[in-house]
Amino acid sequence: MPTSDPSKPPGERRASAGIHAALFFATFAFASLSVEGKLAMSPPHDVSPTALAMARFLGGAVVFAGAHLALRTPRVARTADALHLAVLAFFGVVCNQALFLVGLRITSAVSATLLIAMIPVFTAAIAALTGREPFSRRAGAGTAVALFGAAMLTGFAVPRLGDSFALVYALSTAVYVIYAKSALQRLGTVTVMAWVFGWGTLMFAPIGGVALVREAPSWSLPAALLVAFCVLVPTVLAYAVNAWVLRRASPTLVAIYVFLRPPLAALLAWIQLDEALSARIAAAGLVLLAGVTIVATAPGPPAGSAAQPAPPPPDDDALARPRGLPLLSANHGTARASQQSAGGGPIKA
Repeated sequence: MPTSDPSKPPGERRASAGIHAALFFATFAFASLSVEGKLAMSPPHDVSPTALAMARFLGGAVVFAGAHLALRTPRVARTADALHLAVLAFFGVVCNQALFLVGLRITSAVSATLLIAMIPVFTAAIAALTGREPFSRRAGAGTAVALFGAAMLTGFAVPRLGDSFALVYALSTAVYVIYAKSALQRLGTVTVMAWVFGWGTLMFAPIGGVALVREAPSWSLPAALLVAFCVLVPTVLAYAVNAWVLRRASPTLVAIYVFLRPPLAALLAWIQLDEALSARIAAAGLVLLAGVTIVATAPGPPAGSAAQPAPPPPDDDALARPRGLPLLSANHGTARASQQSAGGGPIKA
């Protein structure tokens, strides 16, 4: 059986069966949110999107803050860093998770999952507009193909409200990814995630906290179990497993598994929600994912540039560009940043 040799760079290691199993689990866990979350928010459970989002924020904050304290990861000592993390929390938690769950409640699980695949496309566009990375012709072509696929998915009309929320979710996640890089370089993934979840919990508490306190006592046992699943599996376990994988697998391998998320979500939606996959949605999904793949495999910045991977947004999985764009996955960037610091060179934001 092939093994992973830690002495080799990630791109040169051979992935073991255990790594593939862990990657599949993480991908499946992230995909499950679209279906289990929709089940929780649908009759007879009727958990509100705000209460479900708050439960996830609070659960993530407790776990990552605990890890931050237990592992003694870098502390946030500067006011500027704390404010930077607050802005990241707004885009990475409050805006993206809340909007995704609101959109998921009023659109299909498959459509929501397909539209959030636009994250790498939006990230490439923002990185180019802010001068952080060049926008190659290949990336431009991939963006055009992906946008055409998204238009097919919405029937070449103004996106429905639920689809619009999913697209805004993808856009806010892209903003998070671009501006999280410097915080990761200074503080590391665990510290950033603890603060982002913590800030997000505080920001959302006036809305989500009230909803959670009001609704939780009346949840049935099945509803409470669905909420617990959404907190434990696609939030806590998925990120923990992803972090373990990224120490042992190449970013390219992780990115390949990301593209299994839409078909897995479609399969779960068919089994649990009886959502039929129409020919139009299937064709739109293929076109959209083809465009995302073109963008994700476009050449990145030259070797030696300051571009670094970013930590994951607190909702989404590791949608990533294998070479150019920041990797949306936990812990991969931490090792890179610490290696640069050890080498004596300055780390640029």
